[in-house]
Amino acid sequence: MSNQLILSIPAPILTYDEYAKLQGQKVKDVVNAVANGRLPVYTPPCGPHENPARVKKYINMVALYAEAAKAANLEFGLGS
Repeated sequence: MSNQLILSIPAPILTYDEYAKLQGQKVKDVVNAVANGRLPVYTPPCGPHENPARVKKYINMVALYAEAAKAANLEFGLGS
């Protein structure tokens, strides 16, 4: 018999504002965490005439949960 931990991710990606509110942080602290590589980011594909640096970025919650599971020595899989 195997034990399972079932997690519910509120959304696969969150804006910096949404993530800050969820964590009780200031947006500037989230921006700093992203800049320092402490939070995974999802950048949507941009068109050929868009500047990639100006495309809105999001906190990648799926990657964050996967990192947390790995740090806790848990196997992370996506349900079907």
